[in-house]
Amino acid sequence: MRSTTFFIGAVILVCRGTTFSEIINVPNDFPSIQDAISAAEPGDEILVEAGTYSESIDFLGKTISVTSVSGSSNTIIDGGGTGVVVSFITGETQKSLLDGFTIQFGSGLHGGGVYINTASPTIKNCLIKSNQATLQGGAMYVIAGNIELENIVFEGNVAVGAGGAIYLRESSATITGGSMLSNSSTNGGAMYLKDSTGFVSMTGVTFSQNSTAGSGGGIFVKLSEVIATDCIFELNSAKDGGAWFSYNGGDATITNGVFNDNSALGLGGAANVRSNSTVSFLQCTFESNVADSDCDTIGGGAVLNIANSIVTLEDPTVCYNLLCDSDDLFYGDAPIIVGDILDCSSSDDPGACCGGSACWEMEEADCIDGGGAWNGNGSVCGDVTCDGGTGSATGACCVEDNCVQATELSCVDAEGVFYGTTVTCVATECPATCDADVNGDGIVDVSDLLALISAWGMCP
Repeated sequence: MRSTTFFIGAVILVCRGTTFSEIINVPNDFPSIQDAISAAEPGDEILVEAGTYSESIDFLGKTISVTSVSGSSNTIIDGGGTGVVVSFITGETQKSLLDGFTIQFGSGLHGGGVYINTASPTIKNCLIKSNQATLQGGAMYVIAGNIELENIVFEGNVAVGAGGAIYLRESSATITGGSMLSNSSTNGGAMYLKDSTGFVSMTGVTFSQNSTAGSGGGIFVKLSEVIATDCIFELNSAKDGGAWFSYNGGDATITNGVFNDNSALGLGGAANVRSNSTVSFLQCTFESNVADSDCDTIGGGAVLNIANSIVTLEDPTVCYNLLCDSDDLFYGDAPIIVGDILDCSSSDDPGACCGGSACWEMEEADCIDGGGAWNGNGSVCGDVTCDGGTGSATGACCVEDNCVQATELSCVDAEGVFYGTTVTCVATECPATCDADVNGDGIVDVSDLLALISAWGMCP
């Protein structure tokens, strides 16, 4: 009986040695993350304590997980500006996991922070910041891969070429959550997608304050297909396509997207769609985007510039976008519009607001708060000259006992009293209405009585 029990125990020990993973601790078991990776077997889990690790790591093709104990804010892999920080170059699969690190100060021709070639890793809960690439992919370069990114923040990465945060070529990707903040490049301030082999899916990603001297302040899409859901594009800037640039088969379906305060020096404050691309904007919001802010070289294109492509708009909300030479929100080939363009929800009617030579359509309060010149409820930029000419200057206007900032023409039309273009409502106290003041001179006296007597009789 004892020998049988011993035999069973031995079998169990062998099975545990070949089946169950091992936990490796850094720095207790190994002083560096790379030493731990080199010693690990498939299925092992490497747990990394808080600290700054000045090294570069390579997963060596292993299906292992490398996880921080205290999260990205406390666990840093610092490349020291001497090379790529993290490499996946030996056929790693999505079971190769990097979770919970700050990856910083990497540099390389491609992918200063993370370099992925013919591999498909999973990366979660990381901050990838302050990396640079001489060519493409300031933070991350991916070629011939199928990657999964979850809750990744790309911040302050730079590519001299394309893709300030991510350059993705001949690959597919699933990106969930996270943000791309203040990245820059020559094209594709945050992302540059080229020749994708499958869908690039993005859900709940925020693109903010990314910039490029070329096209696509947020994202540049070429010969690829993107599915973007619940993504936010704000304060991105470019020469063309402030937030989005699709070119030569850069197809996309964007659902519940928000495009706010993006700008282009040329065409497409929010998006520029060109060269046989097919893009659908479904239930998206376009607010305060600016195209060609000087309005003196290339006009129009406040929201979308379209050229030789198909754009579908389904029930978009469009408001406060800068209009240049026309009152159209679109420039180029006419888009296919499905559904109605919805106004911004507001209790007040929008009107034309002049800011120098530029014109926005917005509510009066927002216009005044921004230092603009209000042209009255219901006015449109197409009918207003915002160059200091006749009809554009505003001043205090009392309509009964309420003061509004309006042009003289608008004030007269509203049967108000205009106090001059140099007078503001802040400095104006409108007189209270007085029903006995028949002649409207602000005084109730005999002249009002005479006016009443002269009008005595049946009303017309």
